[in-house]
Amino acid sequence: MSPTDGGGAADGSSTPGSGSEPVPVHITADLLSLLCERSADADPDEENVVLDATPAGELIDAPAELDPSTPVLTHFYFPAAGGSVSAVFGMDLSRPAGRARFLSHPRGDRRLTEEDDLAAAVLVAVPPYERENVTAYDRRGRRRELLVVDAHPPEERVEDDVGE
Repeated sequence: MSPTDGGGAADGSSTPGSGSEPVPVHITADLLSLLCERSADADPDEENVVLDATPAGELIDAPAELDPSTPVLTHFYFPAAGGSVSAVFGMDLSRPAGRARFLSHPRGDRRLTEEDDLAAAVLVAVPPYERENVTAYDRRGRRRELLVVDAHPPEERVEDDVGE
């Protein structure tokens, strides 16, 4: 199985019958760059961002060899969104479960820690917050290959006919 064929479970676990090799994490180049910039701007504070994916078949300019069903991380949710809801209800309702999480470790330790929020896939960035300083893991803490995809999600629009 090649790293770009998209095989495997969407939650980052291994494909049944394929051994214990975790599937790669795919992320758009633009999203990875944005997350690295956010981490550098936040340093020495940590970043903790929920990420979500779009199937490769829905992306603009996706590589032809990428299986259309392969989840590619394309979106993030602002960490501060929903602060007033959290203040009223005492729980963070603003963070959807997401497919993955992006964390920065300003002290330079690439490993997942017990304090880290986990998801199906976790990306950990360390200074100087360049692409090569981001490591991917599955929810069990096993390293995964991080594949950067030079593609873009489709433009999203809110329909004008709401309530008609």
